[in-house]
Amino acid sequence: MAIFIGSFFKIRNFLSISFSLLLPIASYLNAGFNARANLNFDLKKTNTFVFEVIDFPENKPKSIGLIVHCIAFLDQKNWKKGSGNFKIYLEKTVNKPVKGSRLLVQSTLIPFPQPSFPFEKNWSEYFHAKGIYGSTFIAKNSFMLLNEAAVNKNIVYYFHLWQSYLAQQLELAMHPGINLDVAKTMLLGVKSSIDFETLAVYSSLGAIHILSVSGLHVGLLYAGLSFILGFLLRKGRYGKILFFILMMILLWAYAGISGFSDPVLRSAWMFSVMLFAKAFLYHQNGINTWAFSCFVLLVCKPMALFEPGFQLSYLAVLGLIIFQQKWATLVTINLPYRPLQFILSNTWELTCVALAAQIFTWPLIIYYFYQFPNPFWFLLLNPILIVLSTISLGTGFLFISTSPILVFLKLDFLLRWLGLLLDFSFSMLHFVMFKFVYLFHPILPFLKIHLIEVFVYFLLVTCLWCWLIFRKRWYLSWAIFLISFECIFHVIPSRNHPQSFLSQYNGYPIFVLISGMKSYFFVPVDLRLDPLWIQGHLSPLWANAGVRDTLGIYYDPTKNYSWPYKNNKFILLNKAAIRPKGYGATVMVSKTALLMKPHWLRTWDHSTILITKKPSSYFQYLWSTYYPKHVIQEVDFLDQRAAIRY
Repeated sequence: MAIFIGSFFKIRNFLSISFSLLLPIASYLNAGFNARANLNFDLKKTNTFVFEVIDFPENKPKSIGLIVHCIAFLDQKNWKKGSGNFKIYLEKTVNKPVKGSRLLVQSTLIPFPQPSFPFEKNWSEYFHAKGIYGSTFIAKNSFMLLNEAAVNKNIVYYFHLWQSYLAQQLELAMHPGINLDVAKTMLLGVKSSIDFETLAVYSSLGAIHILSVSGLHVGLLYAGLSFILGFLLRKGRYGKILFFILMMILLWAYAGISGFSDPVLRSAWMFSVMLFAKAFLYHQNGINTWAFSCFVLLVCKPMALFEPGFQLSYLAVLGLIIFQQKWATLVTINLPYRPLQFILSNTWELTCVALAAQIFTWPLIIYYFYQFPNPFWFLLLNPILIVLSTISLGTGFLFISTSPILVFLKLDFLLRWLGLLLDFSFSMLHFVMFKFVYLFHPILPFLKIHLIEVFVYFLLVTCLWCWLIFRKRWYLSWAIFLISFECIFHVIPSRNHPQSFLSQYNGYPIFVLISGMKSYFFVPVDLRLDPLWIQGHLSPLWANAGVRDTLGIYYDPTKNYSWPYKNNKFILLNKAAIRPKGYGATVMVSKTALLMKPHWLRTWDHSTILITKKPSSYFQYLWSTYYPKHVIQEVDFLDQRAAIRY
């Protein structure tokens, strides 16, 4: 792809060629860089560990999230050297661990679950790629802090200290609620407890990137600092050097305060390259800057090429470089009334920004997330959201940059006034977003695009753009061929046979039936309060099956149910029951029924027994003595396997 871009835009220097060669090399080295350290102990058999905290704690409503490294583990009666990183959650305690603390823990580490339903994200593979192999929740009486505060006070520690201080100032100046949670996440990268409803609203409007510190935030900071310090560029050579140094210090200081996450590092590095070009080069080329930034990041972290965040950020920037300015010049607005001209011209420019950023990213958004904002409402509302979010971010940057000064000068009333202004700006943003979503529901769910269609689309855009530049017929011929291929690909009918899946949710069975473009799911009533689970597990399945309409049937987890399907009888047992005479069945035993005496289980002869949640070893032994002698197959645990397809 980069080779095509380089030739089409007449970029024939070392930077573009190097970047072009890197992409196939990174793909080839995928297997080599994907190698991971193997654990030297069995997660299921070992339960006593010594952990060292390797990252700063993450405060959650009921627990403290920690990333830890296993230093040692107890193998029978001998201590052995451990390996691997894990994600653990401690019950909130007085002695809060810090980075560098060591913990003696007695608990069972749980491997990350494999996908339950087809097409859902493989979280086990995702965390393994990051070197994290399991997780667990640890109660107060199950761990002991071995050292009080062995903190390595390096520069990262002080950045984290500043982040905590600024988050505390936001909490003092703003009212508790959505605005405060979003402000801490958006401005400082603090992982606060934003509710699912707010996340869904941002996602449906295509504005989920606003919530994480990324290119938008760093770009706005870059633009603001350039405006303030731009006069130094006119002060000769030493002014340019001073401009470059100050800008670099402030950009990377903000990157450190916001946590040095991958999106922040990508954005900070990209704008650092742009800053160097602006300060010291007379002639700049946006593609060269983009290619060099991408080249260096892939050299440092080749596997980033396969991360959705990396692909979306760099493709969005590429779209802005290639298309935004050209589209903005297509329409010239000249009106005698200056305020109206200012509003219309800026609205058109912001619309061009939104379109240019989406030109390369929309296929990947559908490919990864199976949904996309309605294009009409997206284009109508996007300029307003950009303006309101820019006001909120600008006010937020003003707050976090002046709050230490105002506190030092004891001007608390100014800090409170600035906090009220920041709260009001977020209230305006959320008012528009929530009202718009509730009125128009501007999201297209259950969308699907094949990977081959993504490549065809990129080739089509490239061919059309080259035809506009070079006016050679063979570019247009290739574009027509690709359009014809895409039409034939969609014209070929696909046979959707009825299919169903049986799995579990929190110890209760769920049954999903797909027939044509409709899907029915039989689930416990508690799932009403967990839409995030449905979005993560069922939405990918529905999108790939071509579902357009869904109907949820919610059952009472204290009653028994039965239904026929494909000459089979399914029986859900939430309480003890004796088998009716005359037939076998597929029997699903929920976690509620597991708490009852299992003598009734002997009556379910010639049946397939499925237990939703694997019990302890004691209960497994107790129940095994009551299993019928002629069960159709071995007793299976639904939480230990992928969904059963019928």
